[in-house]
Order: sequence, then structure tokens, then C-alpha cells
Amino acid sequence: MEMTMRLPANYNLINEQEMTYTEGGATAVQALCAWFLPFYGWYKGTTAIRDYRRANPDTWVETGLDAFTADMESSVVNMIYDVGCAVSVVGSCMSVIWLIPTALIVFS
Repeated sequence: MEMTMRLPANYNLINEQEMTYTEGGATAVQALCAWFLPFYGWYKGTTAIRDYRRANPDTWVETGLDAFTADMESSVVNMIYDVGCAVSVVGSCMSVIWLIPTALIVFS
């Protein structure tokens, strides 16, 4: 028995760039929260770093900024959200008090 998969004639594969629109990206509310609720931006940014580190354990330092840039280029709302999260994470890491919880979350 031969196993074949037949697709409709108008079937198109979705590339990685278009997956943002089907899987989701940042919403306008999330983008505003990242800028105006510093704890939200810090938490979302820190957990995003942790998740990326877990998914790419050997190359996360070298490829992290490229992935960050690619996510920002996918839409304007993602750019506003990502920059808001980055500002919150970097700003909080400038104080020694928030650097320790950030490191604990990223390396957990």
C-alpha cells in the first residue's frame, strides 16, 4: 500500500515569516503594556530570552540578536512590543537588584 498525500490545486505552503500572522504575534494591547507597565515588559522580555535559550542551548548568544531582529521586522506591532520589552529588561538589569532575578529566570 502506497501512502501519498494529495493537496488541493490551490494549496500554498506558509513560510516562517508568514507564520507570525497565523500563530500570532504581539497585539496592540501587549505592545502598549510593554511600554507602560515596566514589570510586564520585564517579565515578557526575560521569559522570551529564557525560552530562546532553551530552544537554542548551544547558539543562543550568537543567534539571539538575529532572531530578535527578525521578530521585530515581522510587523510594526511586534517591533513596538519587542523594543518595549528590551528597554524594560536592559533598564532593570542596570540595577544590581533586578539583575539577579533576571539571571535566575533566564538560566532556570
